[in-house]
Amino acid sequence: MIRGDGGFTLAEVLVATAFIAITAGAIGVGFMQGTGSVETGRQQTTAVYLAEQRLEQLKAWSLNSTGGQGWASLVTGANYGNYRRTVTVTANGANNKVIQVSVFYRPVNPVGGNAGNEKRVDASTMVTNRS
Repeated sequence: MIRGDGGFTLAEVLVATAFIAITAGAIGVGFMQGTGSVETGRQQTTAVYLAEQRLEQLKAWSLNSTGGQGWASLVTGANYGNYRRTVTVTANGANNKVIQVSVFYRPVNPVGGNAGNEKRVDASTMVTNRS
């Protein structure tokens, strides 16, 4: 046997194993936070889309003179899976109305389940009578 080719000591192996375990744990935590951020962004994007979609529907609907249309027949609430929308219409002067759409949702953990309090996204616009 050649002198100096004894390999690693038990202490060196344990230190290297601990270092690798800590590094792998830190990377795992980073992936979990990244996954949570992507899910949060997806939920917020969906909520904004639902709010803008309803605003566009209401703007088109308010300009239409077809029978059955009108502010009196407005449906102000709707549920879409984990999201719920509410619509508030308020008069702003004689010919103007302010439409506010609020979308509520509960954030989901990356591993599933409820992550806490309900979140809210608001979008609003003003429509006016063209006559």
